[in-house]
Amino acid sequence: MSKKPSILTSATLLSLAVGLFLFLSGIQNLIDQNSLAGQVFGAFADKSTGVINLVAAILKIVSGVVLLVGPFELLSMAIRKLAFWVIVGFWTVLTVWLAATTVGAFKGDAKAILQWLESLSLNIAVLAALWTLKPEGK
Repeated sequence: MSKKPSILTSATLLSLAVGLFLFLSGIQNLIDQNSLAGQVFGAFADKSTGVINLVAAILKIVSGVVLLVGPFELLSMAIRKLAFWVIVGFWTVLTVWLAATTVGAFKGDAKAILQWLESLSLNIAVLAALWTLKPEGK
């Protein structure tokens, strides 16, 4: 008698948690950009930064959705593999971009340095979790 694989595994829970995090993070980015504070900041910020934030928010939402439905095998293996590489590439670029663009905000402030390190470590943890979820070919 063959044993049916359990869908409730640590990889499934990790995929759901990271997917939910990315989805909600993307939604929060869109809300923040459309808020009054986001519009005021956007008036003073470079227009390319607004476009990058919008694209990043949309990619976070799509990445989150892919990770949320992935464990339930609603996507083919080829699409899951392609989505994995796109998500990992996007998150790597986003991590490097955020680290590079926010490093100048230190100005010798210990609190700012700790916030920068916290953000960087969270992004690296998400990247490590994504790598753990790499789909294996069948």
